[in-house]
Amino acid sequence: MSVAVICTGTELLKGSAVNTNMAFLGKELCAAGIPAALEITVGDHPSELVEAIADALKLADTLIISGGLGPTTDDLTLDVVSRFFAVPLEENSELKEKVQTFWNFHHPGRCPKNQFRQARVPAGGFILPNPVGSASGLGFETVYDGTLRKIFLLPGPPREFEPMVKDFLIPQLCDSRSGELITAGFLCCAGESMVFPPVEKAVAHLPVEVACAAGAGGTRIFLSGTEKAVVDEAISIARNTLECTILPVGEFDLAEYLIKLLKNSSLTFGCAESCTGGLVANRMVTIPGASDIFSGGIIAYANSVKNRLLNVSQEILDTCGAVSAECAEAMALGCCQALDCNCSVSTTGIAGPGGGTPEKPVGLVYVSACVNGVTATRELRLRGDRRAIRERSVECALLLLYNLLESPEVQNRC
Repeated sequence: MSVAVICTGTELLKGSAVNTNMAFLGKELCAAGIPAALEITVGDHPSELVEAIADALKLADTLIISGGLGPTTDDLTLDVVSRFFAVPLEENSELKEKVQTFWNFHHPGRCPKNQFRQARVPAGGFILPNPVGSASGLGFETVYDGTLRKIFLLPGPPREFEPMVKDFLIPQLCDSRSGELITAGFLCCAGESMVFPPVEKAVAHLPVEVACAAGAGGTRIFLSGTEKAVVDEAISIARNTLECTILPVGEFDLAEYLIKLLKNSSLTFGCAESCTGGLVANRMVTIPGASDIFSGGIIAYANSVKNRLLNVSQEILDTCGAVSAECAEAMALGCCQALDCNCSVSTTGIAGPGGGTPEKPVGLVYVSACVNGVTATRELRLRGDRRAIRERSVECALLLLYNLLESPEVQNRC
């Protein structure tokens, strides 16, 4: 199976909206062992979508299109696809009732006729349910250029797109693959260039496929094959090959795994942030279950706040400066005291684009972690713009906490 993705929306090309759908879908496809071969983003223009479909079908037998399924005049995806593949559209009575019910719940009065555009289904096709929106996902099979094609149409809003991908699209793709394919993987807390080449070389003698998905938190490695014993062997070889920090098999998100680890250890967590300005707290609380371990966060941007709320001594601030290992460690210790938690992380640095000096350039960041009074601090020299530096600082701080939790010194105290 080869997959191509088309994301529609003029707002994506203008930069007024970020294409989070492709980032999410790419991760889910990799996790299922079906990485996308191509992604195309096009505006809300029929001619552009037609060209994109034709180009995508040169590489893929399975096509996923997101966006353009609503009731407005620029929602043209279904009509364009119908004409391209010469598949007629039929009104579905169940979808029509759903559209009517959805409208009545949110609006008074009669449902406008244009809303029922969302009740159409390609002849012989099937429906992907959408519990939170009016536009259902759709799918159908057709022959194009002598090859059987599978076409999936999904709504564009992420809150509708993401659960549909997880609950309906991925299971359908997995079921339709020829032969049973087994996939396993884990997160490596290092860049793709440090992870993929050695893993690919180490398992080259085995009949498995290696795929990876890089992100700010590291690289997700996936190994797929038709025999479980072979995949298990490849996983073991890959893990023994890597020298970076790796999470257990099946764990792909550091913050999510940290929450499980802290909960199982009956530990509570807090954060003290300067340059990241609340990103650590946000990273944690977006994950269900964070309330079991998260005490709170302190954004100590000004030195006076570091001193007053986190008990960073004036001597450290005057002698070492706010961007220093000493300040980061004091912030982590002060956070545990101020928030009455067992463990914490802190961040302080220069995210840019201004504020740097020859001694302390842009990208210099210190992160510290504390677990029951045991601390670890790391100096970072990060590259990129302000956003990239801040986001990378978050992941480095969480990684430092994870390594500290796994260290013998902390393990012996627990």
